[in-house]
Amino acid sequence: MLRFKEYIDKLNVVNDGTRSLMESIAIPEVEKALKDWNKLDHSGVLIGGCAIGYYSRPRATTDVDILFLTKTDIPETVSGFKRTRSGAFQHNQTHVEVEVVSPSDINISSDLVKKVFDTAIISDGVKIASPSALVALKLQRLKRHDIGDIVMMIETGKVDLNGFPLSKKNIDDFNEIKERFV
Repeated sequence: MLRFKEYIDKLNVVNDGTRSLMESIAIPEVEKALKDWNKLDHSGVLIGGCAIGYYSRPRATTDVDILFLTKTDIPETVSGFKRTRSGAFQHNQTHVEVEVVSPSDINISSDLVKKVFDTAIISDGVKIASPSALVALKLQRLKRHDIGDIVMMIETGKVDLNGFPLSKKNIDDFNEIKERFV
């Protein structure tokens, strides 16, 4: 068992591969909701704040984001969760929201989503988008907070966008972010 200081030190750096996904989630209720979701459904890939926090420094995200290959892969009902809207479930016990998205929901190509799935890794039984896949997804929308997430992923040293179906503009945006912020 890690002593408290060692635990805090482990959380305050880029994941060197010794920190599991569940150790990377800062809010216990989010961890519980993700564990319960994962017991029931394994067809999606974790994206969003929990995935970013796994590779970089954990963050106090209060929801879970899951990407599915197609709209039809998204479950209609999930035991222990109630549907709150077409793209979200709420964990009955913790009230943590699980957002569920497909390519059509977030206006990205099926080819990119397939690459996200193909490059996903597994920690604690959960499929997690790779750093490269997270950057590729963030480049599709590229809002102000996405830039910070992209910089955090670049800092892991694990971003290689070769083979990802990205536009020239996406690549130019990525290179500009690297030049300006890294």
